Amino acid sequence: MLPCGVLIPRRIRLVLAGLVVLLVLGGVLTSVVAARVRARSRVDWLESKNLTLAPVVKGLVEPTYVAGAPDGSNRLFILERAGRVRVASGDGQLLAKPALDLGDAVSTGGEQGMLGLAFDPDFLHNGFVYIDYTAADSSVQVVRYSVVGDQLDLPMTVLSLPKKSKYHNGGMLAFGPDSYLYIGVGDDENSDGAQELGNVFGKILRLDVTSTEPYAIPTSNPFAQRDGARGEIWSYGLRNPWRFSFDRATGAMWIGDVGDARWEEIDLQPPDSAGGENYGWPMNEGAECEQPERCHAEGLVAPIVTYGHNMNCAVTGGYVYRGKDIPGLVGTYIFGDLCTGGVFAARGSPDQGWQRVELGFQPIKISSFGEDAAAELYVCDFQGGVIYRIAEASLP
Repeated sequence: MLPCGVLIPRRIRLVLAGLVVLLVLGGVLTSVVAARVRARSRVDWLESKNLTLAPVVKGLVEPTYVAGAPDGSNRLFILERAGRVRVASGDGQLLAKPALDLGDAVSTGGEQGMLGLAFDPDFLHNGFVYIDYTAADSSVQVVRYSVVGDQLDLPMTVLSLPKKSKYHNGGMLAFGPDSYLYIGVGDDENSDGAQELGNVFGKILRLDVTSTEPYAIPTSNPFAQRDGARGEIWSYGLRNPWRFSFDRATGAMWIGDVGDARWEEIDLQPPDSAGGENYGWPMNEGAECEQPERCHAEGLVAPIVTYGHNMNCAVTGGYVYRGKDIPGLVGTYIFGDLCTGGVFAARGSPDQGWQRVELGFQPIKISSFGEDAAAELYVCDFQGGVIYRIAEASLP
């Protein structure tokens, strides 16, 4: 499936176990006070001890990402794996006509599909939105579109990355506080390539897409002046950075990097970083040494949170909550796991250390989290075709 390797044979038992958990975890409640319903939904709310998910949009097919349009319209733009961009109105009604349908142009084998979306920081004036998808030749495409009404038009290719594998595509797009576009790219199933600065795989890239078309390499990128290196690289040593995000308040970057056989990890880049972090793959998986001769090399950045597969299978990076609906959650990083439907919080600090706190498990497949314009958080259920809003949550 999408984030990483869950169809690869050596992990198949973990996936099957995760699917069993999807059948037995959590209760589905059928009676909720109507005033709490933001979505006018007939789909049941999902509740566990410390978490309540409210359905917002239903009727989707394999949703992979959701984001709120930053234009005051309260619209949600939702990606479907098969190459469609759908739009839901402020009351949760899904528009019948997709905003974009790339049909056969998007490949969906392995972990492929339409994977990422980011609104331009100057969206109110230029109407630009950026899409990340895998093409029929397995290449990763980053394409800029113009939003015209409820449609996407006028495509311009920003970046095209030929790939050999259907797996480890990355796919996340996000604009940082510096207004540069950051792009997550997986290692293309070539683990050693994540350490090679001469290619873009196993990296997070940083592009200037405003000053020059299709893009310019910022002079402040850490390897922009290094011979033999790809100047687009911002950080490296990643296996498959399925989702990353920037804290709206601090600018820190939080990265969910999908593991291999044993460990999932969350990496944290401080807001004053100049880039160039090496997160250690493939020398380390999580905090565990994979290559003893290399895993203690100087400069490797350790994850702040790791957790074993057990019944889990692939981390889905999330967001630091900065909304207003759940005051007790403000400043807390929320993330999850694809197979178990587990939603977690990272609690702690850089000085005191971090721990993973379980907020609840639900019978859903979490392909992504997302934010609306007001910084409220959403969850994509890849399996059920529903977008949920985190309506209530508390730290145990």
